Amino acid sequence: MLKTFKQKAIAFLVLVAVVFGGGYYAGFNTPRGDVDPQDYIETHFMPYESGLDAYLKFLDGTRSSLRVAVYALTEPKIVDKLIELKQDRKIKDIIVLLDKSQTVSRSGQYEQALIKRLRDAGIEVVIGTSEMKHNIMHLKMTVRDGLWVEDGSWNYTKSANTQANNVNIIKSPKRAKLFLSDWQRMYDFMKTQDQSPWLKGKPADADDDQP
Repeated sequence: MLKTFKQKAIAFLVLVAVVFGGGYYAGFNTPRGDVDPQDYIETHFMPYESGLDAYLKFLDGTRSSLRVAVYALTEPKIVDKLIELKQDRKIKDIIVLLDKSQTVSRSGQYEQALIKRLRDAGIEVVIGTSEMKHNIMHLKMTVRDGLWVEDGSWNYTKSANTQANNVNIIKSPKRAKLFLSDWQRMYDFMKTQDQSPWLKGKPADADDDQP
């Protein structure tokens, strides 16, 4: 009888562990009940919505800092907004990382002009490559105030709104910390590279997004 009782008790504890531990898998904790992570994520799909409008609204909420890493930047409205934040709103802590290949590709002249505008406004722009085999830096992401993250496939270009792209925006200190860690790693490496590569002449092959 005692053995049977122990067996039943063990079986009950196993059942409880399965039921209440079901939210844990491979180190990730999913919310219990009816909570879905998407409830906290703002998502936009191009070409049916405007990634540019969503991103400009996102930037407008900046209070203290911006960390940007984007493969291609040819949209003047984004540069206008960054300069407005820096000069009119007095947001001092803004840094932009850009991929080297795009600054010397077919659209390079557009990027170079926008880079000059940003730098003339006192915004640090760092240009470089991926640390692995010096390949492209293909990210599209912005961390705002160490709390909000914008990312997705949408490049900061004129053409990106007409392509099939997506933009995700979420307020998450943990996610912001994760993205900032990767951003800082790229920044440290890219700072060691030539910050005006177009002055050396040889154009690199252009990739998918052009103005």
